[in-house]
Amino acid sequence: MADKDALKISNRDPIDLKNLPLKFPKIAINYEKCTIPFWCKKCLQLCPQYVFQVYCKKQVKFKESDPREPGNYELLAVRRDKCIMCNKCIDVCPEDAIAITNPEVRDGN
Repeated sequence: MADKDALKISNRDPIDLKNLPLKFPKIAINYEKCTIPFWCKKCLQLCPQYVFQVYCKKQVKFKESDPREPGNYELLAVRRDKCIMCNKCIDVCPEDAIAITNPEVRDGN
């Protein structure tokens, strides 16, 4: 068994994660326009950082969800911290459902 004096324990305070200076791009997805993302998948295929993911919104036990039915699947920006703001997803989206804004830039300031 180790002696308590031999153990080195750091006396640092825990880091407050709310005050870190990290600012990630804000990715807004208009779900009224993007109704069948699993059928389209253009933003998923073109994003170099794999920011987006499609998940099944309506799951029924013992029944397969149809990817062509609007509202069954939903697009999420799960890796927003990896976004490099290349805007390829915006350019390729046929519905203009994706908007990316930089939190550093504010309107009117």
